[in-house]
Amino acid sequence: MTCGDYTTCGDCSSSSWGCHWCSFDEACHAVGSVHGCATGVNCYGIDRCQRLEPEKIEGYGGTFSRASFRGVGPVAWAVIGIVFGLVICCSSICFAGVTLLKGAVDDLVGGQPEMVEDGMVVNGGGDYQLLLQEERQQEERDNLEFAMLQNGSHKEDNVKNEGNGIGNREIVTTTHDQGSVTNLSRLSIPTMYNPAPQNGGNIKRMYATCQMCYIFTFITTLVLAITALSYAPRHPEYNVCTDRVAWKSIVEGMTALKMSASFDLLISVYNPNRWEVDLSNGAGQFQHDGEYVGSFTIPAGRISPQAISDIVVKVTLTPDKWSALSLTSEYYQGKLKFVVAGHSHVKIPGLGNYQFDAKFEDIEVNVNDPAMDDTHLCACPGWKKPGPNSTLLL
Repeated sequence: MTCGDYTTCGDCSSSSWGCHWCSFDEACHAVGSVHGCATGVNCYGIDRCQRLEPEKIEGYGGTFSRASFRGVGPVAWAVIGIVFGLVICCSSICFAGVTLLKGAVDDLVGGQPEMVEDGMVVNGGGDYQLLLQEERQQEERDNLEFAMLQNGSHKEDNVKNEGNGIGNREIVTTTHDQGSVTNLSRLSIPTMYNPAPQNGGNIKRMYATCQMCYIFTFITTLVLAITALSYAPRHPEYNVCTDRVAWKSIVEGMTALKMSASFDLLISVYNPNRWEVDLSNGAGQFQHDGEYVGSFTIPAGRISPQAISDIVVKVTLTPDKWSALSLTSEYYQGKLKFVVAGHSHVKIPGLGNYQFDAKFEDIEVNVNDPAMDDTHLCACPGWKKPGPNSTLLL
């Protein structure tokens, strides 16, 4: 396989010492080729691997999409769940109280219809309205009988004399007595009334209003809970994307007992949150075995939401000669660790330019941790820092 068969800078530089990548045509050439270049580029240098613009990560939908809930921590779930449960519980208790109140009012004003017999109240209450059709039918029959009796009395007057006047008076008296009995019978007929409580409509309207408020509260609380989960803070991810050359200079410098080594540390940060974060005035220090061995500065920059942003951290190591020997020895033994502390000013424009000073301290960093080799966020993935058995220094 010739050098020209490699199509990427990383594959070209790692294939063999006889191939290098030329920037003028972005192709792999053999070292010393007349078609290539005198000096190949560093495929993992910061100038080639730093993103000038944030790289947006696809796969995140809207506020109510399933993907928007990825990465939400248990604390956020617990806090939002407790608040949601308390609001729903309180509103349910209030609605249950209104329901019981409505039932009590219905029992008081909405009982059985009132019955009246001979002027005495039997049961029920409310404004009355005559319901018995039978009473009206009885009245019609009484009127018909009375008319027939009057018609018969007039015919007898034409035949009989004055001596029979007493009989006529008896007939009239009898008819009058029958009418009186009929009227008395009307009084003894039970009369039924419909209850018509004056405040029944107000109770129903109040209950309907409370019911709508309860439904509105439930739906609103649910929507706010989902929105809060979608915008809940998530831990950012980062990869250290320093190239082999930087690590080589550091280790070689400590081996040569140089008291100072400065280099740029390229870090790719993935911000899964929906808020943009602005950093400024960032700085910190390294400690090894309780001794100060170096410092770092974080330049002002912007961490875009749901995107990968690259920042270059300026690192300066200034150990004394004994610390330098200890650092080198532990590095090759695979157990080099630093304790990092620092601070940075943070501003979140999406929250009304909310600002605060973020501080971190006593963070242990294992330089030989295999997790430090993860470069999936880097613009130039695939580089690996030299391990304890590397021949980089030979």
